[in-house]
Amino acid sequence: LREAADTAAGEWWQRALPEQEVLAAERAGHRTLTATAQRLGPAARAPEARRGATVPAPANGAE
Repeated sequence: LREAADTAAGEWWQRALPEQEVLAAERAGHRTLTATAQRLGPAARAPEARRGATVPAPANGAE
């Protein structure tokens, strides 16, 4: 959502999105994701997390 809002702000042919509306949408999305995760419980977690394995951080190309 944030990336789309930032992209839209740089477009010359349309007005920028209202920052407060973007923030409200982000917060609503986070609340929805949290509620969904709580409702589904631990059984819905990724298989790696259920087995207790750690997931390596993605490589960013820096050595």
